[in-house]
Amino acid sequence: MTRPVLEITEAVREYPGVPPVRALDGVDLTVMPGEWLAIVGPSGSGKSTLLNLMGALDKPTSGSVRIDGHEVGKLNDEKLSALRGRSLGFVFQSFHLLQSLSALDNVGTALMYRGIPAAERRRRAESALTRVGLGHRLGHRPSQLSGGESQRVAIARALVGDPALVLADEPTGNLDSRNGEEIMRLFGELHADGATLVLITHDDEIARAAPRRVHIRDGRIVQGALV
Repeated sequence: MTRPVLEITEAVREYPGVPPVRALDGVDLTVMPGEWLAIVGPSGSGKSTLLNLMGALDKPTSGSVRIDGHEVGKLNDEKLSALRGRSLGFVFQSFHLLQSLSALDNVGTALMYRGIPAAERRRRAESALTRVGLGHRLGHRPSQLSGGESQRVAIARALVGDPALVLADEPTGNLDSRNGEEIMRLFGELHADGATLVLITHDDEIARAAPRRVHIRDGRIVQGALV
């Protein structure tokens, strides 16, 4: 039987206060290999808190989060960092590229802490950039790239380590409509190629590109949680 890439069970996340602030309230969510899922909700709905749990950036107050077979709540900081580096790829609204590095070296940085030799890092980075349509921009720095190209570099960086799951947080938020549409087409191509994707967005129109959609409001999944 195929194992879920992500399995969240009765996850609660509270923050200190009187009374405590409950940002997530009993969330259940399963993502299987090869799925493309959009999580949709307005500001304050709990999307960011859920993203932090899915990305092993935080632990639930109660309940369970399993990523690629690993129980997040049982891992120390060192093992959480290793899990993120090995099993997860991240794409953010702000591209978070290093301005002093070329596209090739920006992508290769994702492999630096795996003990992979420099020549192999560069080979894999070139392959990832070619995969997202930027094989002709390897030596360009971020200042020489358009917004859409910069986001493609960020996607290549997320893919270069062959992660079990790619998390994309409002990936079209800093792009115009044409570049946003191109990025969503790219996600569709990556999904067709077998990538497992979770897209976090407030935009229902963007979410409709994904085959499966989950809505979150007030810290609860309100529809679409089941596989």
